[in-house]
Amino acid sequence: MDYSEYIPGHLPLIISVPHGGRIFPPEIPDRKKNHPSVVKSNDLNTQAIGRELADKIKLYFKGMRPYLVINHLGRSKIDVNRPIKEGVEGKDTLVAWNDYHNFMQTAIKDVEINFGHGLLIDIHGHSHPEHFVEIGYVLSAETLSFPTSQINKPEIYSGSSIRALYTRKSSNIRFSDLLYGKTTSLGGRLQSHGYETVPSHIHQHPLNDEKYFHGGYCVRKYGSQHGEHVIDAIQIELPRTLRVGNKEKRSNFILALSESIAWFLKEYYG
Repeated sequence: MDYSEYIPGHLPLIISVPHGGRIFPPEIPDRKKNHPSVVKSNDLNTQAIGRELADKIKLYFKGMRPYLVINHLGRSKIDVNRPIKEGVEGKDTLVAWNDYHNFMQTAIKDVEINFGHGLLIDIHGHSHPEHFVEIGYVLSAETLSFPTSQINKPEIYSGSSIRALYTRKSSNIRFSDLLYGKTTSLGGRLQSHGYETVPSHIHQHPLNDEKYFHGGYCVRKYGSQHGEHVIDAIQIELPRTLRVGNKEKRSNFILALSESIAWFLKEYYG
């Protein structure tokens, strides 16, 4: 059975959903908790959000859609956002893990050929008490708390998953503005819609006692912090309050997120 889904697109944008799978075949063993960081719970509703997000983004581009990569196996069976040794349990999930990442690489190669550069948005969910939308560029909370003058140094931006974007735009914008500028960053745009977002012009970095996910395996694997990569990668962590419960609240948020991503794509990717 195919446990990964790939929908080709027409934009320099890839949306991936690694933890929204809802299939739990009994013949596939559960992952063993032999790594301290193993998590088996799903990011609820992220698959539905990813699909609706892709549909809404089409409205801003005359029906042209993002690429979409979705994992259908539950996280207790597989974690495609982990290296093989942590995410796979047995032969079936090894095949599924490879299928997912083959689709990711197919989408990335297609975007590279057709556009020369592009953006990967990796959709996740969290249950942190702050209920912020967390945007990850593989820069730690500590790094984000550095003074702006330090944020703009080469050793910081060159280690971020949007390195290629900044390299292309560095003559017109500071790196800190791409991270948390009010009118120049993805976080700033979403914050301006009324959704508490970090990093943004309101929340430039998490406070010392606040939890924050800055980017997992997929963003680290495919992002442009690797100098040869031309695809940027951003992890978007959605709080439980925007994913579970009130469907109208969720739909309103997806509208705001789709507008923000569409704006970001038009602004920086042509």
